[in-house]
Amino acid sequence: MNWHNKVFVFDDIVNLETQNHIKDLMLNEAMWSFVSDVTNPKLNDQQRPGFAHWFVKDEIIRSDLHDKVLPIIKNSLKNLDVHGERRYLQGRSFLQLPLNINNREKLDVPHIDIADFKHLVILYYVTDADGETIIYENQFVENKKIPNFEDLKEKKRVMPKQGRVVCFDGFFWHTSQQPTIGPRCIINYNVIWWIK
Repeated sequence: MNWHNKVFVFDDIVNLETQNHIKDLMLNEAMWSFVSDVTNPKLNDQQRPGFAHWFVKDEIIRSDLHDKVLPIIKNSLKNLDVHGERRYLQGRSFLQLPLNINNREKLDVPHIDIADFKHLVILYYVTDADGETIIYENQFVENKKIPNFEDLKEKKRVMPKQGRVVCFDGFFWHTSQQPTIGPRCIINYNVIWWIK
């Protein structure tokens, strides 16, 4: 299956028992670190704080929970018919709580996770939540600044639902809405692979 230029959504990427186990791990066992902005801490004018847990950082496994969430990655790649050796550029989870934001329609700043390598984003929803993920038609171009919202064309919106995963080319600009009701918890891996 050619995943370039497409967005794939798979519900129940792991069975309900595994979904609940992952939810329990992330909400009750994961060690969280505060981040001043979940999209880009360097753009702190946005003020969208939350908590982060790193599974893989700089291609080094940083968490004992990495192996426990791998069924999400393996099943996603299987559904996409992607085979070969995998390289995890990074894997992390974000936990966001509802904020008192005046303008609920305002989206987070568009971003890409990694600019150095063409990669696949595998974004898994740990819990049911509001706060959609928005993926744009526009793709990252080296040395170009973050696009303005008026220059972006929406490709797909995905509502967080426990067990759902969305997979897409990591060079698509994307963003999310803040949760308004309860916590929003996601797991996000950036993956490349090659055939031996």
